[in-house]
Amino acid sequence: MMKSKAALLKKFSEPLSIEEVEIPEPKGEEVLIRVGGAGVCRTDLRIWKGVEAKQGFKLPIILGHENAGTVVEVGENVRDVKKGDNVVVYATWGDLTCRYCKEGKFNVCKNQVIPGQTTNGGFSEYMLVNNYRWLVKLNSLSPIEAAPLADAGTTSMGAIRQALPFLNKFAEPVVIVNGIGGLAVYTIQILKALLKNVIVVGVSRSKKHRDLALELGADYAVEMKEAEKLVDNLTNGLGVPAVIDLVGTEETVYNLTRLLAQEGALILVGMEGKRISMETFDMAVWNKKLLGSNYGNLNDLEDVVRLAESKRIKPYITKLQLEEINKAFKDLDEGRVEGRQVIIP
Repeated sequence: MMKSKAALLKKFSEPLSIEEVEIPEPKGEEVLIRVGGAGVCRTDLRIWKGVEAKQGFKLPIILGHENAGTVVEVGENVRDVKKGDNVVVYATWGDLTCRYCKEGKFNVCKNQVIPGQTTNGGFSEYMLVNNYRWLVKLNSLSPIEAAPLADAGTTSMGAIRQALPFLNKFAEPVVIVNGIGGLAVYTIQILKALLKNVIVVGVSRSKKHRDLALELGADYAVEMKEAEKLVDNLTNGLGVPAVIDLVGTEETVYNLTRLLAQEGALILVGMEGKRISMETFDMAVWNKKLLGSNYGNLNDLEDVVRLAESKRIKPYITKLQLEEINKAFKDLDEGRVEGRQVIIP
């Protein structure tokens, strides 16, 4: 067993407890990493509040599903990685046996294990990864810079991959990105890195976040009430081919689907609401699509890592120590965070 200082969630909505825990030594295909960076996500916040517990979740648990670090020990059957390698940890560990895992779609495996949600995560000095296959090697990127790519970067890439078929129908596609936070930092940059002719419209209630969207490369940044007029002007009344909704409330989905062109798609990533609402006639008659997007696949993580290492996207992170984890949660909950907070255990 390895002694490790970690932030434990013992009771919902109460401060995480900094304690020493024991982390098992790796066996078989397992890998032990020294955590170099662990991103703080709104999912962590929802789990802390007790409103998003996955099947198999139980307390106490070490949160943190955006993790990167250095390999310190490997099991006897590990291939491809070795002690000393810097790696980022893919965040949805499939069972490797279901039909979806066999297609590489680990993110939709019903038996998936998620660090920080169904097993101990990265708000800890050390972390056990149950299979070396979930690790992507880092070259020039540091674990601190890479940590948010495990979710924020991969989720953004996965959503964009779903949107691409709709964007490719338009010579100069307009994409709406709703919700300028930790995910949008990567979504906007990846869109601009992959598509030279795309027009990106960021939508947020916060002026500070709208300014951030413009800094990230968005062509426009508006409030929701201004979006319809702007879309009409940019598309001559046709509507946009794709919307990436990083919020996911009944109000946002209702408003955003109405901005879609015929056969356009809303890619639903955010889960801040409990249910969604759309106009039946508008969706059915104009062949509009609503697509859920959960994380992304291993290739999405690999691709976003290489984009970051080539400097085509850059991190917007705030570095914090493990002892500052409760402050990080409070700041995130109260809307004071731009980009991503990264815990350095």
